[in-house]
Amino acid sequence: MPGLWLTTATSLPVNDEVDTTNSQLASQFTLLLLSDLPIILSEINEASSPLSTALIHYLQVSKPTKSFLQISQSSGIPLPDIQFLASHLIYWRKARAIPPLHQRDTYIVSPNADMSRLISATSKFAKAFPALPSLPKIMNLLSTPRAYSTLIPSKDHKEAFMNILAWLLRDGWVTQLRTFVWVRVPPHIKATVESQKGDAERSLESSSIEQLPSPRTEAVAKGPPNTLAVPPPPPPPSSSPTSSTASAHTTIPFRTSSQEGTPPPPPPSSSSSLIQNPRQASGTSSRYLTAISTHVLRRQGVEGQKAWNRCLRYFDGKHAMETIAVQESWKRKRVAEFINMWETEGLLLKGRHW
Repeated sequence: MPGLWLTTATSLPVNDEVDTTNSQLASQFTLLLLSDLPIILSEINEASSPLSTALIHYLQVSKPTKSFLQISQSSGIPLPDIQFLASHLIYWRKARAIPPLHQRDTYIVSPNADMSRLISATSKFAKAFPALPSLPKIMNLLSTPRAYSTLIPSKDHKEAFMNILAWLLRDGWVTQLRTFVWVRVPPHIKATVESQKGDAERSLESSSIEQLPSPRTEAVAKGPPNTLAVPPPPPPPSSSPTSSTASAHTTIPFRTSSQEGTPPPPPPSSSSSLIQNPRQASGTSSRYLTAISTHVLRRQGVEGQKAWNRCLRYFDGKHAMETIAVQESWKRKRVAEFINMWETEGLLLKGRHW
């Protein structure tokens, strides 16, 4: 349906272990108003409900670029109160829960945008944002995926352009393009795991052979017999010189372990594979993850390994990379640097979706 809200940014994975609240009203979300703020404030004043004063105060300090937690910290309103007021506004369809808008995120023209309303929307846009680029111009700039910050001419224009972004999202003209990744197991990691597996098997085989008792040891262990044993008579000498000469030069073949039929280790796979859910990996997949962690330690040091182990739970194709900075309280730039390094190393497969 044209104009329908189209994004996965307002939902969290089912049975999510990363965010234990599993709610759109978690502390890292915020509200996007579905109509202009003066109109909503006027309607609240006319309703004269017991929540009117609290709602007006919250709406005056709320911004779509700040999370519920950030608004609570800056305004002094308890976080549970903010979440309760937000749920009230969502119930009455005055707002929608979204991740906070950020200039480093990527926003594109929504595939579901209702272009039949473009002419009328252009007029409304010009009244709301005079002296700024027109709606068709903004839509044209957003037709190619790019960080939203590339559209902002200067720091003085940042607030105005973030208001433009909120306006575009509210009416379904644009949507956020999010990044999802999976763990990629390259061939050299598979070769390492196969080599370690072969070494372990050979070590186990060698250990078991060393533990086998020799016939001499068994005889000594059994002790002397109760009766005196008569040794068997020696074999009669051969009357044939030919046979005697042949027996003197007969060699007993010695079979090495390679001649005994021990198969060589299988060649490592020449193709990569994906681990769809690292948190539930077991068996070979678990050994791959251990080898990758060691590889990251060798290439990027302890800090890189710690970051990899911390971010691993997000690499299941269900958690957007844009949420890591908020969940882990890291800078977005730092997250982007780690993701780019791991992708360059061939350890991640990245995909993008709204």
